[in-house]
Amino acid sequence: MLPITKAARQYPEKIAIIEDQGQHTYQTLLEQAQLVATHLLAGKADLEEARVAFLCPPGLTYVATQWGIWLAGGIAVPLCTLHPPAEMQYVLEDAQVSILVYEASFKEKFETLKTKNIRCIAYKDLTTRTPLTPFPPFAANRRAMILYTSGTTGKPKGVVSTHQNIMAQTQTLVKAWAWTAEDYILHFLPLHHTHGIINKLCCAMWVGATCHFLAKFEAAKVWNCIEHTPANLLMAVPTI
Repeated sequence: MLPITKAARQYPEKIAIIEDQGQHTYQTLLEQAQLVATHLLAGKADLEEARVAFLCPPGLTYVATQWGIWLAGGIAVPLCTLHPPAEMQYVLEDAQVSILVYEASFKEKFETLKTKNIRCIAYKDLTTRTPLTPFPPFAANRRAMILYTSGTTGKPKGVVSTHQNIMAQTQTLVKAWAWTAEDYILHFLPLHHTHGIINKLCCAMWVGATCHFLAKFEAAKVWNCIEHTPANLLMAVPTI
């Protein structure tokens, strides 16, 4: 079993994700992730650490795709939705991506990319109902994710994390900050960097908390959420 899905199985009816399109329970998230994994496998037993890039907005589609890639045995390569095509193209080529998942709202951006040897799939096609297939056994030492550095002094470098790396970071932060299933965090940081992925998203999903996604940081909207939602956690960067 993928460790990060443990809370989803423990709290199936709890709200996992809130976004502009609505709210979703852990049961819905897990079901979507399992469908994504099944379609990604396409009859194979294991993706065997194939690099799977995904261009998805913050919310259910992002998390379900991330989990689906991991369930299928792939390596998740999140693309920054704000990057120009040239930067995305660099990541696709440097990471040797073999599958690209995109959400419908990014279709125009996706169509600017050179994807001749890449299997491209729209997210909606990954969540059509189909019998689930067995997923490969989980192994903590397998590679799980590739994130790219900012590239301040040269080309961005792909940094590889194993499942063990992600688990160690997440469990350490959960313990240090005393996360619980009752927590509610506002999420408006980028989802192609460690802070947004590990510190906010993975920690919340690990304990069964609620993650409220905002498309981007807007001071008035964030303040309104602080006033009118049960949010008790907020993390930001110095510019914010």
